[in-house]
Amino acid sequence: MYENYIFEGGSYKHRKLLELIEDLGGYIITKRIFAQEAQITFAAPVEDYEHIVACVKEIQGSIRKAPLLGTEIAVVAPTVTRHHLPHPLCDIAEFLRRRGAQTNMIGLARGVGRRIAQLSKKERALIEEHDVAVVCLGNFKRCIEDKIKHFADLNVPVVVTGLPEIEGLEGCIYVSGIGRYPHRFKKLTEIDLLKSVADAVERAVEMRKEELSIDPPLVPPFFVKNEIVNQVEDLKYAVSPGAIVLRLNGVRVKLLFDLYARDVYNVRVLDYKLGEISRIRRSQIRSYTLVDLLPKSLLPAQTV
Repeated sequence: MYENYIFEGGSYKHRKLLELIEDLGGYIITKRIFAQEAQITFAAPVEDYEHIVACVKEIQGSIRKAPLLGTEIAVVAPTVTRHHLPHPLCDIAEFLRRRGAQTNMIGLARGVGRRIAQLSKKERALIEEHDVAVVCLGNFKRCIEDKIKHFADLNVPVVVTGLPEIEGLEGCIYVSGIGRYPHRFKKLTEIDLLKSVADAVERAVEMRKEELSIDPPLVPPFFVKNEIVNQVEDLKYAVSPGAIVLRLNGVRVKLLFDLYARDVYNVRVLDYKLGEISRIRRSQIRSYTLVDLLPKSLLPAQTV
């Protein structure tokens, strides 16, 4: 079983940690060097945690667990216009990033209004590309109860934020106390509210992991990421930040689907092509390439 971590410290001797992670059978997810500072996100076996802590102390850095590392979260607002956008939206997205998640902020085209709010087919497909959806609503109880119907049947776990306390909402995890505030969150009580949202997202991620563990893919997303990086040459020239985004059941490759789908399909993973153990499709985000790893039960007999 793997656990996700974030290392922060001096760039001096950081290669010693990289070598240890590789020796333990772990995976380097991202490595950022800023002058004399280094930040490394990685996954490593849980039983080897003590060895990693000893190495981090030796190179005088710090390490913390990142429960949301390797996930892609959609932070959804009814609209991006100033009259309806909940201001805590940016705070929620940033707080989730600090716990390791990759977040995408989505503003709906017709999300405002209790009676006229809509969720288009394209918006639904876009949200379902993520591991969890965090829907940020406003201050009115009846409005929240009506709008939640649009998100309750999504194929991903849903976390909803709103100001009033509401019990019995089906199809989602509801976090109260966060409405349409006209300011950024800075007070300790407000930071506690952000923690409650992050905790709810972690519970949703655990639910999703349990579902995937029933019938897991042939290889983990970390392994697939490394193989794509090593075999798709043009990925080195991608200008997008984080050319590959990890998801719980696959990866998002920030290369155009029309130009690179075949290259991604032919990536060798163990004794197979990636296209044989996954579904490769066009993403709703900028026509990137999306890789969904197939569970073992759906693989051909010769592949398992």
